[in-house]
Amino acid sequence: MRSLLTALFALSACFQFVLSAESLPNLTVLLSVDGKASPAALAELKSELNVIMKDTGRNLDIRLREQSPPHENFEDVVLVRLKGTCKMERLSPFMDERGPLAWTHSTDGVILPFAEVACDRIASAVAGALWGQERKHADRLLGRALGRVLAHELYHILGKTHEHNPDGSLAKEAISAKRLISQEPFSFDVRDLNRMTP
Repeated sequence: MRSLLTALFALSACFQFVLSAESLPNLTVLLSVDGKASPAALAELKSELNVIMKDTGRNLDIRLREQSPPHENFEDVVLVRLKGTCKMERLSPFMDERGPLAWTHSTDGVILPFAEVACDRIASAVAGALWGQERKHADRLLGRALGRVLAHELYHILGKTHEHNPDGSLAKEAISAKRLISQEPFSFDVRDLNRMTP
């Protein structure tokens, strides 16, 4: 009986999320690249982010900021600055990658729709996690990691929260470099999805 009630509760939570997600505005993510960026990394970032965010019920438009015409109107927009080199120029993980891989901006505790991603730190972490034949696809795997890190920041922005979810794959406070490049799909759990729904 208890397992039936648990299953019904989970189904109800999913159903409520689907109903509330139907009218969510389109989300435009504008990327601003400070340094060099690999086309393969940027393409994989967009692909990974689209896959992860599809469960949020939002249509994503991810593009470079320079591709956006002046005075364009958006339903919902997030500005993302990719800092450093978003390219696997060197495969030796000697740089100190401690510290945040990305962060959002806030004013008086209110989270703003601005995020920064530390490409150099992520590239260094990825370099340390690559193994064997993975090195041939280093830029693509960097892009996968960038997409997953950015999805985490979108969780904070859309959920308007500084909190993390210790049980959620992408809403955890820390994610290993190996998980950032793994073939295993990443997703948000129902609690995270509900938090990102207004």
